[in-house]
This record gives sequence, C-alpha cells and structure tokens, in this order.
Amino acid sequence: MTPTQAQLDFGIPVYTAESFLNSDETAHARAALQHWRTWPGGVLCLHGEAGSGKSHLGAIWAGEAGAVSLRGPDLSLAFVESPKPDDRLTALIDDADQADETALFALLTRLERDGGAVLLLARQAPSLWPYHLADLRSRLRAVPHECLRPPEVPLLAQLIVRHAAAQGYRLDAASSTYLAERIPRTFEAAKAVTDRLQTVATYSLKSPMALAQRALRAYYPDAWHEADEPDTGDLFEA
Repeated sequence: MTPTQAQLDFGIPVYTAESFLNSDETAHARAALQHWRTWPGGVLCLHGEAGSGKSHLGAIWAGEAGAVSLRGPDLSLAFVESPKPDDRLTALIDDADQADETALFALLTRLERDGGAVLLLARQAPSLWPYHLADLRSRLRAVPHECLRPPEVPLLAQLIVRHAAAQGYRLDAASSTYLAERIPRTFEAAKAVTDRLQTVATYSLKSPMALAQRALRAYYPDAWHEADEPDTGDLFEA
C-alpha cells in the first residue's frame, strides 16, 4: 500500500443526511424538499445528471416523509390505486421518466384528488419526458421541478476526494482541486478521473499530487507526450 493509499471507513451509510455534501448547487433543491407538505399538486421533480445527488437527496426525503420507494418501471396501476393511510399517497419514484404513462397519469390524478406527496427523480425536467399521452404531457408541464446544477470547482474537489477514498486513496485539498480545475465540470467526470487511480497508482508515486497528475494523464491520454513529462515524474506542474 502506498503512502497515498489507505482503506477509509467513514462509518456512515451512503444515503444519509450526514453523508450528503451540501453545496450551493443543491441549495434550492434542499429547501424545496423541506416544504414537501405544501408542494403544489403534491408533487415535485428533482432532475440532474448522473451522480448529481438525486438519489441521495431522494433517500433522505423518503426517510423523513415515510415514503415508499420504487423505480419508474415498477410503477403500476395496482400500486397507485391500492389503499393508503388516510388515502394519501407518499412515494419516491426514481427514474420516473421510465414509468408506464398510464400509471404515471393515474398517479398525478390521484394526488390532485386525494392529496399526498410524491418526489419524482429523473435526468431531465418533466416537460421533456418522452410521453405521447396529451393529458399526461399537460400534467407534466405543470409539475414543479428543481434542477441540481453542474458542480463548480469546490464541490467537484470534494467529490473527487470522496470517490478516491471509496477506492482506498487519500487525495488532499491541493491535489483534488488540481484535478477539479482541469476536468469537465460534471459529476461523471469526477468519478471518471478517480477511476483512473487504480491503473496509475504505484509505489513510486509518493504524494497525492503525483497520483493526481498521473490520473489526469490517464484521463487525457491524447494530450500527453513522453517528451513533455517533467523530470519529477509528474505529468503537469501543480
């Protein structure tokens, strides 16, 4: 095991309020979730790219609201029409844009009629979901929604540290910020660059910065040439 590598145990389940990285990018969404009892029509959609924290925020909300959790493809008329306490439906639906359109329309209709609270999770806003039923499309355009914004450098650096730790590597603030400033501002990029750690980590890389530089080299292989490598063995200057 290298000096930059260590198995870390955070001691906290993945989807808890304590383990969520609060940031400006998620501030509006978190505020909206706190007011779930007054959502217009009893529904809210959180949307954003993969890795943006939708499922994490959804799980936190489901625990607080006592909601049933299911995926969009599993939503059925039988579930929508089944008796609920006080006739109020409380549910979290991940990949909601993959739900059967008849079941989804029935869900929104029941919420309007009986009340309740349903949190929908998807990559895109409800108005962009690929449904053909005109009445459903009209309902979806009216669904309140909050977008989880792409990460800025501070959040990206925190995500890089977390992804690296999950693989057993320690990156410090300087090395994680170094990477965050040089990759695309997406959640997927933060995961992708730290995935390179397993292939570039060697005993000769004695510092987090050296490891970060090699990971960046692996992330952008076409931008690096052997003759350009500094004598230090690092890819770029910090």
